[in-house]
Amino acid sequence: MSPAWAQAFALVFDPYNIFVMLVASVFGLFVGAVPGLTATMATALLVPVTFFMAPIPAIAAIVTATAMAIFSGDIPGCLMRMPGTPASAAYTDEAYAMTKKG
Repeated sequence: MSPAWAQAFALVFDPYNIFVMLVASVFGLFVGAVPGLTATMATALLVPVTFFMAPIPAIAAIVTATAMAIFSGDIPGCLMRMPGTPASAAYTDEAYAMTKKG
Protein backbone atom coordinates (compact mmCIF):
# COMPACT_ATOMS: atom_id res chain seq x y z
CA MET A 1 0.00 0.00 0.00
CA SER A 2 1.37 3.38 -0.93
CA PRO A 3 2.04 6.00 1.75
CA ALA A 4 -0.70 8.25 0.34
CA TRP A 5 -3.32 5.52 0.82
CA ALA A 6 -2.08 4.84 4.32
CA GLN A 7 -2.27 8.53 5.20
CA ALA A 8 -5.78 8.78 3.72
CA PHE A 9 -7.00 5.80 5.74
CA ALA A 10 -5.42 7.26 8.87
CA LEU A 11 -7.27 10.55 8.32
CA VAL A 12 -10.63 8.92 7.61
CA PHE A 13 -10.51 6.44 10.47
CA ASP A 14 -9.30 8.91 13.07
CA PRO A 15 -11.59 8.53 16.13
CA TYR A 16 -12.52 12.22 16.11
CA ASN A 17 -13.49 12.08 12.43
CA ILE A 18 -15.56 8.94 13.03
CA PHE A 19 -17.33 10.70 15.91
CA VAL A 20 -18.03 13.78 13.78
CA MET A 21 -19.42 11.61 10.97
CA LEU A 22 -21.64 9.73 13.44
CA VAL A 23 -23.08 12.95 14.88
CA ALA A 24 -23.55 14.41 11.38
CA SER A 25 -25.33 11.26 10.20
CA VAL A 26 -27.78 11.41 13.11
CA PHE A 27 -28.36 15.11 12.35
CA GLY A 28 -28.92 14.33 8.67
CA LEU A 29 -31.27 11.48 9.57
CA PHE A 30 -33.52 13.75 11.60
CA VAL A 31 -33.42 16.65 9.15
CA GLY A 32 -34.19 14.45 6.16
CA ALA A 33 -36.98 12.55 7.89
CA VAL A 34 -38.92 15.71 8.72
CA PRO A 35 -41.10 16.64 5.73
CA GLY A 36 -40.20 20.08 4.46
CA LEU A 37 -36.58 20.04 5.57
CA THR A 38 -34.21 19.08 2.77
CA ALA A 39 -30.59 18.09 2.36
CA THR A 40 -29.85 21.66 1.34
CA MET A 41 -31.32 22.85 4.62
CA ALA A 42 -29.18 20.33 6.51
CA THR A 43 -26.09 21.70 4.80
CA ALA A 44 -27.12 25.28 5.48
CA LEU A 45 -27.68 24.53 9.17
CA LEU A 46 -24.40 22.67 9.50
CA VAL A 47 -22.06 25.11 7.73
CA PRO A 48 -21.87 27.63 10.62
CA VAL A 49 -20.89 24.83 12.99
CA THR A 50 -18.07 23.72 10.71
CA PHE A 51 -16.36 27.12 10.88
CA PHE A 52 -14.95 26.09 14.24
CA MET A 53 -13.68 22.69 13.07
CA ALA A 54 -10.59 21.46 11.29
CA PRO A 55 -11.03 21.15 7.49
CA ILE A 56 -11.19 17.36 7.21
CA PRO A 57 -13.84 16.77 9.91
CA ALA A 58 -15.81 19.75 8.59
CA ILE A 59 -15.97 18.39 5.05
CA ALA A 60 -16.73 14.92 6.38
CA ALA A 61 -19.59 16.32 8.46
CA ILE A 62 -21.14 18.23 5.56
CA VAL A 63 -20.89 15.30 3.14
CA THR A 64 -22.21 12.81 5.71
CA ALA A 65 -25.16 14.98 6.77
CA THR A 66 -26.13 15.72 3.17
CA ALA A 67 -25.98 12.08 2.10
CA MET A 68 -27.93 10.96 5.13
CA ALA A 69 -30.59 13.65 4.65
CA ILE A 70 -31.09 12.55 1.04
CA PHE A 71 -31.37 8.93 2.14
CA SER A 72 -33.68 9.56 5.08
CA GLY A 73 -36.11 11.60 2.98
CA ASP A 74 -37.48 8.26 1.82
CA ILE A 75 -38.54 7.17 5.32
CA PRO A 76 -41.71 9.30 5.65
CA GLY A 77 -42.50 8.57 2.02
CA CYS A 78 -42.64 4.87 2.78
CA LEU A 79 -44.38 5.11 6.13
CA MET A 80 -46.78 8.04 5.78
CA ARG A 81 -47.05 8.52 1.99
CA MET A 82 -45.59 11.99 2.45
CA PRO A 83 -42.14 12.58 0.90
CA GLY A 84 -39.52 13.89 3.27
CA THR A 85 -37.54 15.59 0.51
CA PRO A 86 -38.52 16.73 -2.99
CA ALA A 87 -36.17 14.14 -4.44
CA SER A 88 -38.17 11.29 -2.92
CA ALA A 89 -41.54 12.51 -4.22
CA ALA A 90 -41.26 10.58 -7.49
CA TYR A 91 -41.62 7.12 -6.00
CA THR A 92 -43.60 7.76 -2.83
CA ASP A 93 -46.68 5.92 -4.11
CA GLU A 94 -44.74 2.80 -5.07
CA ALA A 95 -42.76 2.77 -1.84
CA TYR A 96 -45.91 3.19 0.25
CA ALA A 97 -47.62 0.33 -1.62
CA MET A 98 -44.59 -1.90 -1.06
CA THR A 99 -44.57 -1.00 2.64
CA LYS A 100 -48.23 -1.96 2.97
CA LYS A 101 -47.52 -5.32 1.31
CA GLY A 102 -44.71 -6.07 3.72
